[in-house]
Amino acid sequence: MDWTAIHAQATANMTEAGLQYEDGNADIDGGQRDIDTLAWRRLGILPRAFHNVGDIDTAVTIGGRTISTPIFGAPTAYHRLASKNGEITSQNGMDRAGTFIVYPTNASEPVEHFAAEAQGDWWQQVYLFDNRKVSEAFIERSVASGAKTLMLTLDCPGYRRDFGFRNGIDGTWEGASGNFPNMHMTDWTLNLATSITPKDIQWLKEISGLPVYVKGVMRPEDAVTAMNAGAAGVMVSNHGRRQVDGVVPVAYALPRIRRALGRDAEIFADTGIRTGGDVFRALALGANAVGLGRPIQWAAAAGGENGITKMIERITDELAHTMNSAGVSRIADIDESFLVEGQGPSAFLSGVPGIVA
Repeated sequence: MDWTAIHAQATANMTEAGLQYEDGNADIDGGQRDIDTLAWRRLGILPRAFHNVGDIDTAVTIGGRTISTPIFGAPTAYHRLASKNGEITSQNGMDRAGTFIVYPTNASEPVEHFAAEAQGDWWQQVYLFDNRKVSEAFIERSVASGAKTLMLTLDCPGYRRDFGFRNGIDGTWEGASGNFPNMHMTDWTLNLATSITPKDIQWLKEISGLPVYVKGVMRPEDAVTAMNAGAAGVMVSNHGRRQVDGVVPVAYALPRIRRALGRDAEIFADTGIRTGGDVFRALALGANAVGLGRPIQWAAAAGGENGITKMIERITDELAHTMNSAGVSRIADIDESFLVEGQGPSAFLSGVPGIVA
C-alpha cells in the first residue's frame, strides 16, 4: 500500500480539525506516532519450503460468521470526518470487500439511519456510561436496528484529547455524535463510566441477547478475567495509542494474551497494521483477525466507498502473497514458528522495543 499517497489525498480532502482528530495520539510530543507499526516490523518472517501453496485461502470465521479476509473495521469515531455519509460509506466499502465494520457508539450517523442504508451485517461497539440507563437505551436501539454482536470498550475511562481541544473540537463540529446529538466532546469525558467490572459483560449479554467481545485488553490476567466473565473473545488494543502516553505496542501484548487464553479463544488485534505483512505477523502472534481503524478513514477520505474496498482488497492480496511466499496456505496454520524476533526491517532502526519473550 502506498500510504504516503493515500494520506496525502486524505489530508487534501479533510478539514484540519478532522485530520488532527484522526491522526492524533496521546504522546505529548507525537514522537511515538508510528511505534506500533515499527513494533510489528521488528519481527522477521521465516519462510518454509516443501508445502503446497497452490490454493491460498484468506477466509476466516469469527463470531460465527465467515468473512473473506481476516480484516475488519475497528471501531473509530465520527466517520463523517472522512466522508459525507460517514459510517454508511465505511460499512458499504467493507461489505464489498467481504467484511464489516464495528459501528461506533460515537458515530456520525445515527444507528437507525446507518442500519437502513448500510449493506451487510455489522457489529456494535459499546461505551458504557456511569448512568447505565443511558447505555441500556442505546443498546436497545442498536439491537432493534440489527446489530449482530457487541464489542465493549474497556480502555477509555474518560477522554484525553489534547489535539482535539487545541483545534476547537466540540459538539458543533462536523464529527458531532449522531446518536447523542446533545452530548459534546467534554460531555463524553464527564459521562463515560469510570468503573467497568466483569459483571458488566454478563449484564450486556442479558439486556442484548448478543455475544459480547471486549476491546482494550493488554494484560493476560485481564483477558482471563473477561473470558471467565462470559466474553466471547477479546481484542488486544492500545486504543490506537490515543489514551496512554508511552503505552506498550500491541505486538508485545498479543502473544502473551494468546498463551494465557490457549488455542481456542477468539482474539483480535489492532493498531499500527498497514500491510499484508503486518497482518501475517499479527496472525502468527495469535490473532484470529485484525482491525483497521485510521486506514479506513484515510481510504474513505481519499477515495470514498470504492477507496475502502480497494484498500482492503490490496492488503488481502499482500497477505495472500506473503502466505504463498512463506509456505502456508491457510490462516489457521500461521503461527509463531514463522517469526524471528529482531530480524524484521525495523529491528535495524534504533529505539524499537523487543516483542516476543
